[in-house]
Amino acid sequence: MSVDANRIKEVIELGKQRFFEQNPSKLQELEAIIERDADKSGSDISNRREVARYRIIAAAAKAIGKDSMMMLLELGTDSKEEFDHMIAAQNSQIKSMIGM
Repeated sequence: MSVDANRIKEVIELGKQRFFEQNPSKLQELEAIIERDADKSGSDISNRREVARYRIIAAAAKAIGKDSMMMLLELGTDSKEEFDHMIAAQNSQIKSMIGM
């Protein structure tokens, strides 16, 4: 995995962390979902937690008319320049994956 791919992952994780820090009610919603589904079998708790996190983030992004990935990249970067670099790196990866 390239340096940019690793950095994109880090920025997205930071974006998720910042999203829940900025939206404590969404964190409470996440914890309620995890608690409610704790007794379900079939998948482990970390997978259910990640799916629940993504659903909450996706719904919040949709509510404000944004793509969830863009929202997380915005939240995970500290400047417009860093955000622009992450977008360019992501676009480069997509082009490479599809053979462009």
